[in-house]
Amino acid sequence: MHLRQVTACPQPAEYTTHRRQRRQLAWQIYTCPRHRRLFEWSVPGNLRRLAADDERPPCGTVHDHRPHAEIIVSHLRGWMCVSGTPSDSPDPSEDDWQAHLSNARNWFIATGESDLQAVTEQALRLAETGAVGGILTLLAHAETAAARRRRR
Repeated sequence: MHLRQVTACPQPAEYTTHRRQRRQLAWQIYTCPRHRRLFEWSVPGNLRRLAADDERPPCGTVHDHRPHAEIIVSHLRGWMCVSGTPSDSPDPSEDDWQAHLSNARNWFIATGESDLQAVTEQALRLAETGAVGGILTLLAHAETAAARRRRR
């Protein structure tokens, strides 16, 4: 399981929702009343109020159980807002997370988003060493920092 923090909200969670893929838990998010319907994490029909004896992590805590490649691509397509590829590049397969990172870096260079360019360049350096866990940690920390800047 990979831990993510997608809000900067200090409130304890009162709700949870989840998504399943192939009959297995893909991810589960914990939210406060204000954030219980975060657009990118909302799953209609799955929202439930936590019971009195349930764990109550901070709002925005995500337990992500997906494969590493899928988590990396979800960071790029989610809070980093990268989709598609440069016009001269073929669309990489879903599990080719290194190609997705490289395309994201090129996108950030073209758009002048130096902070996100730096994150993707660091992730690509980690990829060269095989440190996939380090990439997930880097992206999770960057996601939390971005949420704090947005004050979401």
